[in-house]
Amino acid sequence: MTIDIGATVLSADGQDIGSIDRLIVDPGTSEVRAAVIRKGMFLPRDIEVPISSLTRAESGELRLDMTADDVKHLPEFAEDMYILPPPQYQLPDGYTAGSLYWPAGTMMGPPQNIPVTTVPTGQSMDPSVQDATLESGSPQDFDEAVIGKGSTVIGRDGESIGKVEELAFDAKTGALSGLVVRSGLLMHNDRHIASSLIDSVSEGVITLTVDADQLPA
Repeated sequence: MTIDIGATVLSADGQDIGSIDRLIVDPGTSEVRAAVIRKGMFLPRDIEVPISSLTRAESGELRLDMTADDVKHLPEFAEDMYILPPPQYQLPDGYTAGSLYWPAGTMMGPPQNIPVTTVPTGQSMDPSVQDATLESGSPQDFDEAVIGKGSTVIGRDGESIGKVEELAFDAKTGALSGLVVRSGLLMHNDRHIASSLIDSVSEGVITLTVDADQLPA
């Protein structure tokens, strides 16, 4: 069932709940697994519902298998837990860019063919080398991994470096070229890390090829 953005959603007891604002897709299967219903006259906040809870009514509207009272108790949609798919992602038939979102930090599999930049143990990384790596924009094959805002970044030694704040993509290839990693609660410290320094991605945790203290502050 293709779900149109803006489609009206009715509760099980026939009340107009709102309309579809966006859809959440499973990166591994490209199947839509949830829908976000936009807040309006009835809803004081956006909510997320499983796609299995929606059916198409004979009149064309979408019918939710919950009463209006049940809907009032659903949690608010957490927008910061999702990201737009990368530019190279092939959208499923019937959907347009901006209508689908991915769970941030979802793991589809280990990164493939990632060039590794190593630093000998006990030595610090030359910032000029780090900058050159970031500016190179060499294509990386991240088709098998999903890295999003909020993913945790750790060094080879297991020490936490921070969380992903932004992603940078190569303008020509659409490949991930680097990360902006933020640390600190009150006084934020942002550092740019090249995608070539990523060793592995697992369950929303990004492990680098270098120790935490080998990165520029």
